[in-house]
Amino acid sequence: MTSFTAGLGAELRRRIERAGGDYPPLYPAVILSASVAVTVVSVAQRYPFDQLGWVIAALAFACGTLVLDLSLPPSSFVCFTVLASTLCFLMVPVPNDAAPLQLILSAAIGAAMYSLRIGIRVAVLCIALVVVFGIFGGLESPALYALGVACGWLIGYMVLIQKRLSDNRARVLRERADRAASDERRRIAREIHDVIAHSLSITMLNVTGARRALEQDRDVDEALEALTDAERQGRQAMSEIRTIVHVLGADETQPPTAPPGCRDLAALVDDYRKAGVHVSHRVDGDLAALSDPVSAAVYRITQESLANVVKHSTANRAAVTVIVGDSVAVTIENPHLGGRSKDRGGTGIDGMTQRAALLGGDLETSHDGGTWKVRATMPARVMTDGLGV
Repeated sequence: MTSFTAGLGAELRRRIERAGGDYPPLYPAVILSASVAVTVVSVAQRYPFDQLGWVIAALAFACGTLVLDLSLPPSSFVCFTVLASTLCFLMVPVPNDAAPLQLILSAAIGAAMYSLRIGIRVAVLCIALVVVFGIFGGLESPALYALGVACGWLIGYMVLIQKRLSDNRARVLRERADRAASDERRRIAREIHDVIAHSLSITMLNVTGARRALEQDRDVDEALEALTDAERQGRQAMSEIRTIVHVLGADETQPPTAPPGCRDLAALVDDYRKAGVHVSHRVDGDLAALSDPVSAAVYRITQESLANVVKHSTANRAAVTVIVGDSVAVTIENPHLGGRSKDRGGTGIDGMTQRAALLGGDLETSHDGGTWKVRATMPARVMTDGLGV
């Protein structure tokens, strides 16, 4: 019995929610309860039922309206069955009649649930019904009931406007959340791309150097040193990937590791030198004057550019220049005999451009006289809030 009652209650709740359309379940529940209460009072006012036919007809229309509300999706048809029920009640006039209150509820429902045209049509018919029975049917205080219908329509329309504003706000918040999620995905993609591209480039160079050393019967110590560097780069890549995963909330109990920055540039350049790339490195100005986001962007742009040198250039030479003033300019140049690099379908150049743009800077690439150049210019200091670089 308990399970049957629970199932019946759940089914009733589901039907009430459907009757309210997009409104919270409380809205249709209150309206339907008020309608039932008005119907019961209107029937009781007509006791001892001198004109039973009209009362039965009114009650039938009222019950039919309730059944339609709970059985079918929301439809403006129910507003007109309410008008029919009220008309039947008004055929049996009584003092202080409660039946016209149904018209007020109907006007409010029409304004809140349906289009403006249907809402106005329902309100006009309700007022017309009140006026006709006020003149010819003995309805007391028709002006007061008509005013109630107008107020009911106004309240319903205000509820509709509020709902639309709420829906628009929810839509805007969803769009903002989607944009934020998309920006975060792009930021994480850039980080993973930079870490993997850099680490694999150096690892490949070290492994290649070790293989050649062993093939040419050169000193085994040189091969071991190259393999040791490759292992270190792999471990460093794993550490940075763990840091990126932390951003996703995979390990919220551990504090995040500080991202690499300009303080790590010398080590970055040294890694490529050990791997066999001849890199010159010059710094003008105080790197410590750079804010953390700018410092991280300079490091990542340099890292990605040097990784591209390994991937796309056969000269194994590059020059890194960082100039710090009111703004910071980082330039990476390397010999490149081919045409303009297309990054071969990758996201490296796009990622570097996005990093610079997020900080209010810009990044340019050029190929001139057999030299490929990447130059990024950014403000030396920026606010850190909301920047995912």
